[in-house]
Amino acid sequence: METNEQKQFQCTGDCLKCIAVQRQYCASQHSHDSVMMLRELSEAVKALSSTVEDLKAKIEAIQDNEALVFDPKEDADNPSGKPKGTLIKKAQEGDGAEE
Repeated sequence: METNEQKQFQCTGDCLKCIAVQRQYCASQHSHDSVMMLRELSEAVKALSSTVEDLKAKIEAIQDNEALVFDPKEDADNPSGKPKGTLIKKAQEGDGAEE
């Protein structure tokens, strides 16, 4: 009985001890892996840059409307903190109910 067993290549980490064909294969594999990593990195950066642009637009919109969001003069005139001009319904009526 004869068995054909192919030896599995085990990388020792010392490329100078490998044959030239194996070194070329490893170099091309590393190059391919690097190119694929750069593609993924480029896609991630594009996604992040679009997210940053969206956040910039939202921050700008908030800053433009800052006077509507927080008006310190209105808070000084209204120490109770209740919004002005709104009807607040109460569940109770009679003594102690605020209007």
